[in-house]
Amino acid sequence: MKAMRITQPANVNPWARAAFETAHHAYVRGDLAEARAALLRALDSQPDFVDAHYWLARLTDDPQAKRRHLTNALVHLPNHLDALRDLMVLDGRLTPEQAAQTHHHAEAETRQAAEPVRMTTTVLICPVCGGDLTVDPNDGHVECRFCGYRAEKAPQPATDGSDLLAAALLERKATNVRWKIGRRLLHCNRCGAERTIPATALSTRCPFCNSNHVVQQDALGSFQQPDGLLPFRVSQEQAEARIRKRLRRLDERLAGLIDTNAMRRLELEGVYLPFWLFDALADVTQTITPKAGRYGKGPASLRLPQTSTFRDGCFNLPVPAMSKPHATLLRGLNDFDMGQMVAYQPKLLARHPAALYDIDFDQASLEARSEATRRMREKHGQTNRDDVEVRVSTLVVQMSFRLVLMPVWLGVITEADGDLRQALVSGQTGKVVLGKAQKPKRR
Repeated sequence: MKAMRITQPANVNPWARAAFETAHHAYVRGDLAEARAALLRALDSQPDFVDAHYWLARLTDDPQAKRRHLTNALVHLPNHLDALRDLMVLDGRLTPEQAAQTHHHAEAETRQAAEPVRMTTTVLICPVCGGDLTVDPNDGHVECRFCGYRAEKAPQPATDGSDLLAAALLERKATNVRWKIGRRLLHCNRCGAERTIPATALSTRCPFCNSNHVVQQDALGSFQQPDGLLPFRVSQEQAEARIRKRLRRLDERLAGLIDTNAMRRLELEGVYLPFWLFDALADVTQTITPKAGRYGKGPASLRLPQTSTFRDGCFNLPVPAMSKPHATLLRGLNDFDMGQMVAYQPKLLARHPAALYDIDFDQASLEARSEATRRMREKHGQTNRDDVEVRVSTLVVQMSFRLVLMPVWLGVITEADGDLRQALVSGQTGKVVLGKAQKPKRR
């Protein structure tokens, strides 16, 4: 029998505490009806009493009441893992046995697939004539380049598609094995040919019949599908013009006095690159302290530090989900407008290919947590007064995430002296990020 106890005693008023102790004694006696009644009295006295909500959920058989109290517990204490486990069991994401398995601290075993892993794909063909599909760059409609078929425009996401980080981590802990994939095996349903593709390719073309394939899943369930996609709004010609304009800036011209960095050739390819998008909820503690020498002349005017604690959040924190291109370049493309996001559909990749992530959400969440903390300190550490100092501490209490495909023009600049330089252009806004020139690798 799990012990009924108060996990945050400092936050409970005396009347709610007394009612909870009555519920505990009734629970030990096996009088569940009296225990539930006492817990309800505790909530009448203190509606945000997390332990009362949690134990009412455990002691009721009514799924709706159970869900309501578990949800209330998580609203008031987002990192309440026991409530989250029970809610995941109620939702069918975990079995009771899997939930019990998540209490251990051991990580799942990581295994490397020895051979290419079979997968299923969606072939992007016209439903009318069987021709090749593309995407109209002007209005985003999927259309056939042969018969004129036009599909309905991609909808806005019905929901944001995000998942709680804690829930995803619990779900992962309930599994025994995490697979690392080197290559996947593509079987073309149109011509029957088979070939292997890199694990980082979400879409590819068959080299024999040129049919366009989008990966749906593999035999090991090693990845998740994107939740959303930002369409291309910048054409290849516009991206090239943006790069040329960026190279005419003063800093580039000054660098050209030392190194021959004039562009001889530019190669561009439009690709959808994966980013993890995080929302973070944080408890912020702000302490305002008078500066030394600003206390006044007498005890009556002595001012003590003032501390306040409140909750705030950061939304749409993008973290690159690929190790190449280098994260420093990808982080430079930080001006995406998430309001333009549409629900992911494989057919939206008819014009431009897409990459699959090789940085998982748990690793990316560490960077997102650090960025959320930095933003909270920056936001709440500012003051217009010169006689006080402001200190801010932040505790991230909840994070949610989703996988989004961002439009990027990947460019390689060949300079006059033969050096190669990487260039990235946001396919939505046209922002340009340039890498450093590198000597070409000798074969």
